[in-house]
Amino acid sequence: MKNLHSIAFCLLAVLLAYCTPQSPSAETEGELDGVEVEVEYSSPRVRGREGKIWGDMLPYGQVWRAGANEATEVSFEQAVMVEGQRLEAGTYSLFMIPDESEWQVIFNRATDISGTDYESVKEQNALEVSVQPQKNTELREELSYEIENGKLLLHWEYLTIPIAVSAAN
Repeated sequence: MKNLHSIAFCLLAVLLAYCTPQSPSAETEGELDGVEVEVEYSSPRVRGREGKIWGDMLPYGQVWRAGANEATEVSFEQAVMVEGQRLEAGTYSLFMIPDESEWQVIFNRATDISGTDYESVKEQNALEVSVQPQKNTELREELSYEIENGKLLLHWEYLTIPIAVSAAN
């Protein structure tokens, strides 16, 4: 009987490890300059790949879904200014093109799409802006988005990607 319990426990542990997503779904909500903002994404983990995320696992100069699994989506309840450029209210897929010194941030009108479908929907880009990545000394194991101080922030590994957002007048 003791062996049966041990086997059952081992099977349960394997099943839980197998069923736990590597990049679980996450959501961030907040307000930027009086505008409600929501980000829905899947949150990958560094998992021992420090120094190998940017430029290696996610190559510089190539489109990235700004998360894992399905394309990350960001919603604005009203029109906003993103890095000084107008973006109408709505829900957008969020893509990024990483580089060492400057990132392209892309808001695309196609939603509910796979994160690998960018090439088939790129003609639906609503806005593209450039931002400068910020290096951090503290490791951020989980990819996360935060909304604070007039910025939509992506944090992962040793980088923060700040995107300035304010209400459109």
